Amino acid sequence: MKKTVSKILLTFAILSVICCAFWQLGWLTSASEAAILFAITGGVIAIDLVWTFLRKKIQNRT
Repeated sequence: MKKTVSKILLTFAILSVICCAFWQLGWLTSASEAAILFAITGGVIAIDLVWTFLRKKIQNRT
């Protein structure tokens, strides 16, 4: 679990750096665009965690 949390924090740190670079390049024009990127990333991470949990439960059942 600790490794998963570390990976998630690293993902958000990298996304922060990318957002800063895009802001400097003018590719992001508002904070809401950055928030959308973070929301999409959070959603994908949540779906992946749920999928992994369900897959392990199903594999342990058989």
